[in-house]
Amino acid sequence: MQIFRAVIPPLIHLEGGAVFKILKWLFIIALVLALAGAFWMAFGLWTGIYSLYSYPPSKAHPNGATLLITRDEKEPTFNSPDYNPPARQASSEGGMSFESLPKLKRPIALRTVVKFPYIEWAYKKSLEKPEPEKK
Repeated sequence: MQIFRAVIPPLIHLEGGAVFKILKWLFIIALVLALAGAFWMAFGLWTGIYSLYSYPPSKAHPNGATLLITRDEKEPTFNSPDYNPPARQASSEGGMSFESLPKLKRPIALRTVVKFPYIEWAYKKSLEKPEPEKK
């Protein structure tokens, strides 16, 4: 209780301009942090660190969901349970390859960074055919 008595009275006795000055700086700090978070999310999607995984509305997910997840190997930027990956072509090169060793995929629950409400355009984007890779 002593802490409140020591902190609250000085805040009450601040002049009107000082309170607004503090609130203004808190707003500016919150805005800068929000912009930095949005920039990092866009940068992560662009560079391939993250992927958007969309669950459409169904019995398992009544409202649907869009997740920002860490991307696995050969995973597209926009993904969903209805996404059908293109068939992988077997390499005709000789010798051993580390691609031939099976790598277990981590479950989506462990890769989730942020959960958003369902975003329909992200789901529709996941259903588009991927562009063929250039050699």
